[in-house]
Amino acid sequence: MNFSIVPTHLAVKAMRDNGYKNAAYALAELMDNSIQAGAKHVELLCAERTIQLAQRQRRRIHQIAVLDDAEGMDRETLRMALQFGNGTRLDAANQTGIGRFGMGLPASSISQCQRVEVWTWQDGVENEIYTYLDLDEIAARTMTDVPEPVAAPIPDVWRQVGKSWAESGTLVVWSRLDRMMWRTATALFENSEFVIGRMYRRFLADGRVKIRF
Repeated sequence: MNFSIVPTHLAVKAMRDNGYKNAAYALAELMDNSIQAGAKHVELLCAERTIQLAQRQRRRIHQIAVLDDAEGMDRETLRMALQFGNGTRLDAANQTGIGRFGMGLPASSISQCQRVEVWTWQDGVENEIYTYLDLDEIAARTMTDVPEPVAAPIPDVWRQVGKSWAESGTLVVWSRLDRMMWRTATALFENSEFVIGRMYRRFLADGRVKIRF
């Protein structure tokens, strides 16, 4: 029997309700990570698919991705980035963005989706490494650690629509979007543009970063 002070599967379930108002604010957290890591370009990408409703077909968001051309991560940093309560900016001297508590990437992601996947690379996109978190696996207690990163190809859909591929960078993909307020890419873009544009208006105005939807 496991007598952990904080059972992982229960803690992660509680963390889903940790205060992100909606997907726009959760995505802003990811973009903050990118900007703090030196990104000059950040992209919010959506994949839609057609679903059959009672009387008609509708387009719905299937996956969401954030792509950047920042410094990328090595294997240890990638695993750390997906740990709750850990991160590279826990030191007060490094707390210059909105994501300050080592909770940004995993917490913002699971506030909206059940699976988050991360590809990151340094010295060329062909050197990408990959790992993920999956709430079903955590609930079943088959995932207790962040999986060891492995070499894995970036899915073609993101290679086709992304423009900011560089020598280093990171791609975060959300799947099984069970808590999304907006169901279409258009609605997500329209609502996120206002929130993200307001948060990063100074970065955008002076050309420090460009954000593409």
